[in-house]
Amino acid sequence: MAKGKGIVQLTGTIQGLTFYLLDGKQVVRTAGGGFNGEAIKTKASMVRVRENSSEFKKCMQAVASFKQMLQPYLQLLKDGKLHQRLVRVFTQLKAFDITSERGQRTFANGLTTAIGRDLLCGYVLTQDGSLQNMLQQAYTFDGQNGLQVPHFNTSSLFMGTVASQMEIVLRYVLVDANGDFSFIQSEKVAIDRSFSGDVALAVPPLTDYHSCIVVAIGRLFQEVNGSFYPISKGVMEVVEVMG
Repeated sequence: MAKGKGIVQLTGTIQGLTFYLLDGKQVVRTAGGGFNGEAIKTKASMVRVRENSSEFKKCMQAVASFKQMLQPYLQLLKDGKLHQRLVRVFTQLKAFDITSERGQRTFANGLTTAIGRDLLCGYVLTQDGSLQNMLQQAYTFDGQNGLQVPHFNTSSLFMGTVASQMEIVLRYVLVDANGDFSFIQSEKVAIDRSFSGDVALAVPPLTDYHSCIVVAIGRLFQEVNGSFYPISKGVMEVVEVMG
């Protein structure tokens, strides 16, 4: 491996040499090398590589499925780093699976553990802070009563914004024993500037599940000529993990 100096910095492979940046410096190495595919598939010394590769592939599939369950909200409340963050968290969750052999550990089994549920509960999926920061008021959630915000006063919620209404909805992302995903959505609650009172989102009927990831989605809307239009600010947060 060689380090390059100069104004021009290349990336990619040219005539058998691969150019890339490492810690802000250009590095050059011979293209190829390392382990070939056949060695990884067959060599006994590569068993850990095969196990890690298999588990990582399953984690990537779980991340993709989880994100699909949260559409179209993820498309509306974008975070360019969410995918990488979820891959890191799902990989951690996989490591909590103590019932499966190495190479067979899964995100779904890790999520059934107390440490797995604690890791994901409270995880904020968007860039605009937590649900409590958005509401400027404490809320509660449990599997019997759903999400509740008692004695909600909206004065702090709408302060310093053009928004005239907030919408809250819950997505119950269900994960079965095979790691397959589905979801059930609660009713939506719309809160305007003049609202004062208790807010409650009941738990919808849930089918059998291995784990249930409860995601709260809060979005702000602006009223223009009697119609409501979403503005970019919003939050998505895992408020509970049941299993």
